Order: sequence, then structure tokens, then C-alpha cells
Amino acid sequence: MIFLISCDPFVPTFPNGVVEGMRPVYVDSVSFAITRQESRAVVNPGKIYVYGNALLINEVDEGIHVIDNSDKTNPKNLFFINIPGNTDMAVKDGLIYANNHTDMVVIKVSETDFETVNRIENLFFEPLQTERPDQHDVYFECVDQSKGKVIGWEVAMIKAPECYRK
Repeated sequence: MIFLISCDPFVPTFPNGVVEGMRPVYVDSVSFAITRQESRAVVNPGKIYVYGNALLINEVDEGIHVIDNSDKTNPKNLFFINIPGNTDMAVKDGLIYANNHTDMVVIKVSETDFETVNRIENLFFEPLQTERPDQHDVYFECVDQSKGKVIGWEVAMIKAPECYRK
């Protein structure tokens, strides 16, 4: 009797139709590419850092504007570092620490260019969340690694789910 009470015999029934569940949100490797672009106007600013003669302005979800601020009456917009999914940054010892979706990148900037010196993958996302959603008692679309890297989960109507989280 104790054995039967302690055993959880629940096995989900997988429906053939459409049900509400969780769908992985994917990005491919191109979505993580960091590139140099021509300077452009600041549209949706986030954090602003003054570092030496440089003014660094985060463009939320897009990257960082690099501005020469040596003449404070006439700052010059030098270039833009395109960092997809970038929402935050910090500066220390001449290096920019910024998020690139779920990864953290370390960037060294000069007046004319930049160099990515390090990348820490999945620092801002639990590895388990890339395999299944946080929610319990939910059907979900199984992860397909060929679609890219999972950066989150969204509620969606899914057809004939094959995965379930108790």
C-alpha cells in the first residue's frame, strides 16, 4: 500500500489536435553576430557611460553607439556596434561587458574599431530552460536544435505536442 501511494503513475496523454502549450523561441547564429556599422541617430537609448574621451550609449535591443566626446561642445558619432538583443552594458578597465541575447560579450573599443575579446554563452539563461520551459503541467513543442539556439519560451497553440513537463 505504501508503495502505491509513493509511486506517481501519471503518464500524460498526448492530444492529436491543437492545444495551448509552450513554444521555444529560437535565434540562429546570425542573430548573435556582432558587427561594426556606420554611425546613426540614437532612437531608444538605455545606459550611458563616459569612459575617457568616449561616450558609449546603449541602443536597447540593438547595440552600442561609440561617440568621441573629447570636445564636449561638439561630440562626434564615430560608429555603431551592432549587438543583437543587447539591453545592458557595463564598462571596466577599458572593456565593455554587454549582453548579446543570452550570452555576455567582452569588447575592446578604439576610436576607429572594436574587437570582441571574449564570449560567455548562456550566462543570462539557465541551460535547463533551453531544453524545456519553466512552467509545470504543460505541453510544449520539443526543441529542434536545427532551428537555432533557444532563448526563451512563449505561450502558443501547438499541434499534436510530443513533449510534456510534469
